[in-house]
Formats: sequence, C-alpha cells, structure tokens
Amino acid sequence: MSNTSSSDSDVVEEENDDLLPISSHVNIIHGLKSVSCLTLDSNGIRMITGGHDETMKMFDFSSMDKSFQSFRTIQPCRGRLLRAIEYKPNNDMILIIPADCQAIVVNREGSGKHVIYKTVLGDMYVKDMNRTKGHKSLINYGCWNPTINSEEFMTCADDCTIRLWSLNKRDQQVDVIRTKGESGRDVRTTTCTYNQSLYENENCNLIAAGCENGSILVWDRRRSFVHVTFKCPNAHLQDHFITSLKWSYDSQIFASRSTDHTLKLWDIRKFSQCLSSYENLPNDFSMTNISFSPNDKYLITGVSKLNQSNSNGKLMIFNRNDLSKPVQEIAFNDSVIRTMWHPKLNQIFTTTNNGLIRVFYDEQRSPMAGVRLCLNRKERKDKTKDDFIANINPLASSACSSDSIDETHDILPERNPQEERKPTSLHQYIVQTGIQSNFNEKEDPRVELLKHAEEAERNPTWVTPAYVHTQPKPLFQQQIDEEDDDNEDFVPILKKQRKS
Repeated sequence: MSNTSSSDSDVVEEENDDLLPISSHVNIIHGLKSVSCLTLDSNGIRMITGGHDETMKMFDFSSMDKSFQSFRTIQPCRGRLLRAIEYKPNNDMILIIPADCQAIVVNREGSGKHVIYKTVLGDMYVKDMNRTKGHKSLINYGCWNPTINSEEFMTCADDCTIRLWSLNKRDQQVDVIRTKGESGRDVRTTTCTYNQSLYENENCNLIAAGCENGSILVWDRRRSFVHVTFKCPNAHLQDHFITSLKWSYDSQIFASRSTDHTLKLWDIRKFSQCLSSYENLPNDFSMTNISFSPNDKYLITGVSKLNQSNSNGKLMIFNRNDLSKPVQEIAFNDSVIRTMWHPKLNQIFTTTNNGLIRVFYDEQRSPMAGVRLCLNRKERKDKTKDDFIANINPLASSACSSDSIDETHDILPERNPQEERKPTSLHQYIVQTGIQSNFNEKEDPRVELLKHAEEAERNPTWVTPAYVHTQPKPLFQQQIDEEDDDNEDFVPILKKQRKS
C-alpha cells in the first residue's frame, strides 16, 4: 500500500513539474526605451535591468513594495547604451558591458564611484590582435565563468577576438582567442558563453562562440586556443549573425538564436547537423537570448514585433526534445528581447522594447520569493511630497462645508513674516535690525526723491555750483520736432558745421 502511494506522489510531482508558471504576471517599468539587459542574483533577491536609455536600475525584492520602484539608478558609462549585465556566481560583483571597448566590474551595490576593475584598452595602431592588451573595437557580449570561486570573465568584440580576463591579473587579458571563417579570414564575434554546468563532466571546459557569418565555434580549455575543437560553419544563414548561445544544465546540448529568425538545438557529439529547429521567429535585436527551465525540459525565447504587419511580439516556450511545435505562446504588444527563467524562483522574467519588464509566476508552483514578496506590501508614501491633510488648519476646515471648500478661508495656517526672517548670523541680524527697519517696501522711490526737489533748487550742493561762473543760466539742447521736416537749414547746436 505504501509503495502505491509513493508511486502516485511521484506521478503528481512530475505533472507539477511539467506545468508552466505563467498563470499570473506583473509589470515593472524601467523607462521608455528598449531594455536590453536583465540579470538576477543566484538567490533571486535582486534584479538589475539596463537598456538604451544608458541607465542601470537595481531592484531589491526583499524591501520593495507593490509599486516596484528601483532603489538605485546609475549611469555606468555616460553616452553609451548597455549591451549586457551579469551577476557573478557568488553575487559579490557585477559585470557591465556597455557599447564601448572596455568592460566594467563594480561591486554588488553598483557604486559607480568605486569601480573594481575596468578592462585595458587595446592599442589602435597594432594590427596583431594577440599583441594588444585589450579590445580595440566595440564589445558585443560578456559573461562570468560559472565556477563559484572563479575570478574570470569573458568578452567578445568586433575586433574578431574573444578575450579571457581575470581580476587577479589586471594589466592585460589572460588569453586571446581569434575567430576565423572557412577561408581563414577573421570574423566578428557576436556572442560567447561558458558551459554552465557546475559538475565535472567531459563538456565542462568548453567555450562556445557565435559569429556574424552564422558559424558556431567551440574550444576546449584543456587544449590550445589556436585550433578549434568543434566547428559548424553553416549553423545559420551567412548574412545573419548569431545573437545568443545557451548550454543546457546537463551540458549535453545547447541552443542557438540568430537574426535569420530561427531557433536551433545542437548536440556537441553530432555537431554537423542540428537536432531540431523552428523557423518564423522574427528577431530584430542583437540581444535576443535563450533560457532553459530549471528542470531542463523547456526553453524560452523572445519574438520581435514586425512593423510591416499587425503581428505582436511573443514569448515562445518549447519542449527541449522537440522544437517542431511550441508548447505555449504568450502575446505581447511589443517586441520581447531578453528572457530569463530563474532556477530558484521558478519565475520567468522578460523585457520589451518599450521599457517594460514582465514577470510571470504561479501561486502554486513558484515559491514565496521574488516578485511575490512585493505583492502584499503597501505602497510607501514619498517623503519628498507634502502631506495635504496634515497641513489643513482644523479651525478653517471646520468652518467650511463638507461638500466644498470656501475660497475665503485659509487652508494653510497664516505665517508671521517676522518669524520667517529670523537671523541666522550676526551679519544678517545687523542688516535686518539696522537697515531694513527704515525701509518700507511699499514706498515708491521716485516719489521719495521728488520730495526733496524744492530744497535742492534752493540749496544746490553738487552739480549746479560747478557751472556758476561758466554757465550761470543753464542751456539745454533744443527738442527737434519730428513733424517739421521743411527746415533744411536747421543745424543742431552741438554739431559742428563742415568747412567748405
């Protein structure tokens, strides 16, 4: 009897694992422009978003209320949009990839004043990429090594290289990997990724990269990076670049997403042909990515909205073993760019091109963490805003009727101007008591001066005594009548006549 009950419970648990956490959702506003970056720490406590508005916003689910306001907004690289942001596996540092030649590493609080590390800038006049100390072209993507105690991260750029960096060696990169095509020419690298397995297996040392010509290159860290370990030159179409590569948690397969509007699954043991694929997935953004479910049974990706037709953006959910038909389609009003299925929260995070972050969850299958912590908290009052009820004069409000407020009554209590102008220093005290006490703001200065006009004529002091002997009788310039234009012989007194 006990065996039967245990088998039934196992079946129920498997059915619950197959159910998707999409029954409810909440919207979080980042801004007005595209949100191209999304990351959460491994515990699901903090979330960071960034985008084309050049700002990075940090959200803390443990202290945030249901208004979903960020507790910090910074601009890590002014004048540069953000391409990728990622938490370190132990959550103590943040890797920021701006649209620049240098990557930035900051602390967990995202303080821009104390940058922990900024990668070295390469020499623009050196053609050999192996001899430069850093990137000299635009960085497209970057990610941390998934090992918990690792201080290493990786970046790829338009200079056709992948560079491995270490926080223990900051003067230059640790290794340089050059990406080349079939003809031996350098090819731009658009994305790169580590194998995200935390367990020792045959694929844990693999590094994969996607190029602008649609090829996928894989290296083994135990060998030299000069030669490629696995290579698929025609993984996607030649004229379309790869936007994302993602390994499964069991390290057996990985998925690829490209601007040729396709999603493909690959097995490293049979790399010549893809396991499964799905077409007609519009992708107009270079940051569109892929994410696997915590149980490794599903994978999700975003779909862009086409401007030519009335189609909407979508969140597509596929079965890992078969991409021929999507398991679920969730429509959006705008394009879906970044997606993330958090392994601990069992919540799906998505970003759009209109500055919106939409989070999907299920009350039964998602734990009481992440966005679910904020739904039951009341919105806090903004301390910067004045409380209108607290400033109402109770005497004035009681005299008014309950239906309307009489304009003749003062809503705010009257303030004494003498109390508002209390001196705060000795100088201000002398000015207020000695000078301003004799000055009335309502008096007209012109009227005050004309009061002394008669006394000034009787007893001149300044100007008139200077002309007593030279000009006893004052002579003033004659006023010219504008209407009298017939008198051509008229010459002003102060103008000297020209001699003929």
